[in-house]
Amino acid sequence: MAAAPEYCLAVNCGSSSIKFKLYQTRSQQVLLAGSASNVQGSSPAKFAFKHVPQQQQQNSTDLSEKVERELDSSTSYQDVEQVLGKGGKDRIKVIAHRIVHGGTAKEPVVIKHGDKSEQETLKRMDEVSDFAPLHNHHAMLIVKTCLESLPSATSVLCFDTLFHTTIPTFRTTYAISTPPHDTPVPLVRYGFHGLSYASILKQMSEELSIPSKEVNLVVAHLGSGGSCCLIQGGESKNTSMGLTPLEGLPGGTRSGSLDASLIFHHTPDCSETVEWSGRPISKAEFVLTKESGFKALTGSTDFGEIIQRAFPDSSSSSPSKEQETALLTYNLYLDRLLGFISSYITALLSSPSPHNKLLGLVFSGGIGERSARLRNDVLEHFRWVEELAGSQAGVDEKSNEAGEGRRRITKDGSRISGWVVETDEELECVQLAMAASEADK
Repeated sequence: MAAAPEYCLAVNCGSSSIKFKLYQTRSQQVLLAGSASNVQGSSPAKFAFKHVPQQQQQNSTDLSEKVERELDSSTSYQDVEQVLGKGGKDRIKVIAHRIVHGGTAKEPVVIKHGDKSEQETLKRMDEVSDFAPLHNHHAMLIVKTCLESLPSATSVLCFDTLFHTTIPTFRTTYAISTPPHDTPVPLVRYGFHGLSYASILKQMSEELSIPSKEVNLVVAHLGSGGSCCLIQGGESKNTSMGLTPLEGLPGGTRSGSLDASLIFHHTPDCSETVEWSGRPISKAEFVLTKESGFKALTGSTDFGEIIQRAFPDSSSSSPSKEQETALLTYNLYLDRLLGFISSYITALLSSPSPHNKLLGLVFSGGIGERSARLRNDVLEHFRWVEELAGSQAGVDEKSNEAGEGRRRITKDGSRISGWVVETDEELECVQLAMAASEADK
């Protein structure tokens, strides 16, 4: 009789939502995918999932139709048994957690319920959470819940910061003195979205049919929170986020980089603390991370909606105030994005390293994958490169506007080769977690 299959659960926790995927360990095929939304809202949290059966299995129910309902402990475990069969949750052997900030960690951290290091590790990660309070805090609550609810499973913390440990020190150092007091982590630039960049690197290595160590890319991971990364010789060499995810591009509710003294004039009592999601944070952090960005400029955090306002179908001789603010926001975002992309391309092409040929400018994340206009405007900025080279290439309008999935969006012969790549942070987490779990045995 064949042994019952074992599973690996990937959990990707955001500030107000949780995404998850359940994989069969041996094949790494997805069996179940879903999300929980409004987990910190005033109304009941809801979760949705979809069973993705590779083949019909005994004691398994085909839930290929999306299931949605309010989230509570009883219904969630009922659904686990419905999909995996009775006792199925005990066959979840590894839980891969995406954790935004890992501090100085150089590899994933393995936690087993009941181990003597369990509480010490949890305490250390709680301290690091001060540097990503809107992300790490919630993720660590999930970690603790999994340790209690699935005590036989091994939890592995997979950090976004791991990918960026190869950035040179001169780029991670801030021009400020060492503080006279101890801090949970050194006050340097760490960078984030590393799991996404690692996924994109692997996919582009496959697409280009070359080893990862020979891949040179500039990647824009653009979502409600966005960042850019220079990947040179298969390693991160620069990224736009810093000590915290606040630095760099503006986002749905984040200001992005600005003059550090601005907040003292904008919010005079910015050093006072406020309670947010059960955790005290400074008013400065709250204003800059939750009340700024697209929301502050337009009242909306939806970039697609902002584009529709900025470029309405019907033309008018006198644009409305709403259109003006939306257009301002779009141009501001495009300008900041081009600033990072242009500097990374320049750094790569002028590098004395043998890895100095740009193989792709990649767009990913919700905004990067959906906004054909933004991708076109970014690539059009580099039209002078094509004209200088006499390539007569550039954006492939059909692929950019109507294509699907991983694809090139520039014409053959383009010197700046544009791509859209759908990232897979959950699979990257699972692969890291499985390797770390095996190494820990």
